[in-house]
Amino acid sequence: MDITLCDIDKSYRNQPVLASIGFAVGPRELVSIVGPSGAGKTTLLNIIAGLEIPDKGEVVFSRPVNKHHPVIIVFQDYVLFPAMTVRANIGFGLKARHLKTQQVTKQVDQMLDYFQLTPQADQYPAQLSAGQKQRVAIARAMIVNPAVLLLDEPFANLDRNLKMETARFIRTTQQAFGIPTISVTHDLEEAFAMSDRIGVLLDSRLQQFDTPRQVYFHSATPAVARFLGPVNEIPPSMFSLFRVDDAVAGPLNGRPLPARPENLVITADADGLGRITDKTFAGHYTVYEVTVGPIACTIYSQNDRFDKDQPVSLRYRPF
Repeated sequence: MDITLCDIDKSYRNQPVLASIGFAVGPRELVSIVGPSGAGKTTLLNIIAGLEIPDKGEVVFSRPVNKHHPVIIVFQDYVLFPAMTVRANIGFGLKARHLKTQQVTKQVDQMLDYFQLTPQADQYPAQLSAGQKQRVAIARAMIVNPAVLLLDEPFANLDRNLKMETARFIRTTQQAFGIPTISVTHDLEEAFAMSDRIGVLLDSRLQQFDTPRQVYFHSATPAVARFLGPVNEIPPSMFSLFRVDDAVAGPLNGRPLPARPENLVITADADGLGRITDKTFAGHYTVYEVTVGPIACTIYSQNDRFDKDQPVSLRYRPF
């Protein structure tokens, strides 16, 4: 199944929410649409699901979508049936199709096993953690063999320590079932971890749609770069100081070079023109603030040996 969005527009009270949105999703692809709250992400998901009608444009599926292969959306609050057990929630779609009890039981047991929910099979949603509720909601979606899976803010109700684990689980599940999946989220780290491609939705428009690495290290606009995290701007007059080669500098045509904190490498240098002004331990890396002449740079480094006020030099490393 391929999905293609063709020039989607949507406005409310003459205020544009989505403008000229277009992208395609391949048959085994997981795509994330990221953007700030209120950017129109959920509206876009509802249009793909057929819950809202665009003012202009269309969503095209390469194969018919029907009751046997539907578009399924998993909402951020999961919408589980509170009076049904986990087993009953997961099997609801199959029972609605009037499948035989034996067949429903067999498929539900398979889902319980795959989603590691067998111990919770006879519990009710109120007895589950947020992570378990989400797995039940995804299992309920997957059991009906959807043509397309849509995830609305899949990390919104999860503790921070569960988010990355869940991102990996969603990716593994999506690949195992081979179902094209579109997620909308404002959780950037998790979106980068699980997605084949990422779209950045800002000011009603899809500003960039590419691989996570390309979107992050080669942002299409300054606004995209800033939304995705800290970015340093190196003026052309300092390219030689940062050892920026001609292959990188040439296409800029005299514009400043945007450099992510990971693009800059610190070297201890008694004669260096940089000075470390701040140092913060951030777990798996250290954040340094370094001034070099008139500019201040943020650097993420695995090296924790540099000290505040130490003279250093910086080198630009392309990705």
